Amino acid sequence: MNKAGIYFPAFSYCEMTIHIFNPDTDYALALGRKHYSPPSRIISLRKSMALFPAKFASPGDAILLIDDVEDKQLQESPYFEISVNKAIDIIKLNQIADYISQYESIHDNLTLQPWGWNHTILRTLLNAGVEQKYLKTEDRIDTIRELSHRRTTIPFQTILSKDLGDITVIPAKEFNSTTDAMGFLKSNPGAYFKAPWSSSGRGVINTTFMKTDEIISWVNGCIKRQGSVIGEIGRNRTGDFATEWFCKGGEARFLGLSLFRTTREGRYKGNVKGSQEFLWQSISGYTSLWNHNVIDAQKNAIDSIISPLYEGPVGIDMFSTVEGDLNPCVEINLRMTMGLATLWEN
Repeated sequence: MNKAGIYFPAFSYCEMTIHIFNPDTDYALALGRKHYSPPSRIISLRKSMALFPAKFASPGDAILLIDDVEDKQLQESPYFEISVNKAIDIIKLNQIADYISQYESIHDNLTLQPWGWNHTILRTLLNAGVEQKYLKTEDRIDTIRELSHRRTTIPFQTILSKDLGDITVIPAKEFNSTTDAMGFLKSNPGAYFKAPWSSSGRGVINTTFMKTDEIISWVNGCIKRQGSVIGEIGRNRTGDFATEWFCKGGEARFLGLSLFRTTREGRYKGNVKGSQEFLWQSISGYTSLWNHNVIDAQKNAIDSIISPLYEGPVGIDMFSTVEGDLNPCVEINLRMTMGLATLWEN
């Protein structure tokens, strides 16, 4: 560590990315342009995993700490040694403006890449002295917020239904009243309800394991806080997996597959590591409906709905069922994902 408290090498690269781990981005998006103040448990998570981007960062990249993390805690991080081995700079928030000023003359393409964009991280970076040219605009973040709303799955699933004739795709439904939502549940016992913005399976309930008054209370609260609730028909899942993409220049590029584990409520538990061939064969073992047509149809849907308005990582979550069916889109993530981080791990 140098005297300024920054870890950085004595050499440079022509391209460099400054990574930021802000896993609470979906909750910040839910508040729109209001400032998001995360609870203490989220701040603790951000601190303990602040160096997590080192797993997928390129040598010579940098990591920006948006929380005040003590040097001892950094050095005890499981990702610290990776940071050192990759010669990754570790920058504190009050140093970012000087850091960029010092290095922008020797980096042809310096990029700031948070886990996800929202208005809170934008204001944090602006207040720290980062120039707007390195950041998303407020209007662009508003667009990301609207696309990140779970209602985006509805037109996405509609396109997939038309393109994938051999797969029955049932689009989700959005409800603005508890009465309508409970009517949907009555017609579809065991349905899932989802908040418009949440992450890693949080903000999702599996009504199978809840009492009616608990469901009503949850739906009421969700609609009051976020304006609506998304309803999906419940299925008995056998596998959870995703396609990972990157949108740039109005087009989506397929990066690879990810396979992950979830709880019965759908909360993320961890990714399965393996080659792309292994993941492909694993998904094929869950459902015979898995093939390249699914990827082609997803690309068409991304390029129709998302790519013209957004640049950055996209993850499309899917699942298989005990009947061998395939849901080719249950979630759309317009941010970094653990699946993409595992795919990019080097």
